Amino acid sequence: MALGDRRPHMVFMAKLGDWIDPQPHGIHVKPADVWVDPSRPTPRALVTHGHADHARGGHGAVWATPETLAIMDARYGEQAGHPVAYGETHDFGEVRATFVPAGHV
Repeated sequence: MALGDRRPHMVFMAKLGDWIDPQPHGIHVKPADVWVDPSRPTPRALVTHGHADHARGGHGAVWATPETLAIMDARYGEQAGHPVAYGETHDFGEVRATFVPAGHV
């Protein structure tokens, strides 16, 4: 492939809509059937951090760092939490998710 050839990105972008479905209440990752930072209860949620606009209660199951789960438990009562350490990877159907620090505290 030539250095300036961008076709692989174009293929990726064309297929992004096949598995990511942004909604007003969160981002649905279709092949994983999981929601990222949903603002209303969902069966399965990945919560990126403990800010109130990302971490909402009432989900069927929540994957988040232990610190984020502790914040959610304090705010909303005990959650059906699955603690995930930074660098840890989980498979959700066809999707593999790895939690990494983003520096947004």
